[in-house]
Amino acid sequence: MTEAGVVVSWTMSADDWQAVARVLDRAGIDAMVAFARTAKSREPIRFAKFFLRAGWSGLPPKSTKPAAAPAAGKRPHCGHPDCDPITRTREIENDRGLRNLHPCPDCHPTAKGQAA
Repeated sequence: MTEAGVVVSWTMSADDWQAVARVLDRAGIDAMVAFARTAKSREPIRFAKFFLRAGWSGLPPKSTKPAAAPAAGKRPHCGHPDCDPITRTREIENDRGLRNLHPCPDCHPTAKGQAA
């Protein structure tokens, strides 16, 4: 997480450490770091416990299938901090302050100019 730019305090109870270990086994470190980077980009986070409560517990299990090679002509992930590298969607706040998922205009498969 530090290498990804997420520097937080890891002071937690033993139960929380066990919960982190279960999430790590189920979802994997890449998913945990991706969630933390996205959450940290929206507001300053000081404690790793926040990530456990805010979303790590709900991460889906990691795939057992080998990673597929990118399709010919598929754009690489744009790297935008609000863009999820897996779903290629961004949370965008509407005029009422509600956040909704929208396809990333830069790297989602439906983006203009995307190769078929």
